[in-house]
Amino acid sequence: MHDVFGGPKATAIPVTKVLDNNTFYGGLYMADDPLTLGPRRDSKPVGNGRGTYAFPSPKDFVLEMNYNLGFTHGDYNGSSLCLLGRIAPTSIVNEMAIVGGTGVFRFASGYAVAKRVVLDFKAQLVVREFNVYVSHY
Repeated sequence: MHDVFGGPKATAIPVTKVLDNNTFYGGLYMADDPLTLGPRRDSKPVGNGRGTYAFPSPKDFVLEMNYNLGFTHGDYNGSSLCLLGRIAPTSIVNEMAIVGGTGVFRFASGYAVAKRVVLDFKAQLVVREFNVYVSHY
């Protein structure tokens, strides 16, 4: 997942004004991030990560994320996984619940481990590798 949170090629844009620049408290963002097979931006595309994330705490730098992994290539083309959870942006590894899905992932449940590969505030870029563990019918 390649999340560019600023600049002319942003894939995540603010919907509300941030109230605290240290914690991003009050910030709500809409994301349309490319999903690729590997961590490089020029890796083979597999879909899009779309959703919202909000910074709900005036004390902690954390976000609540509602995120859909929509697959546009390969065996899972047209299917999606719905993720929900808490992310600590500076943590290397975060876990999110898989709360549903579509297509081949109907009735999906499980969890996703999001490992931060890149966090570059100057480039306004976060790259996360998702490993998903999912049960579906």
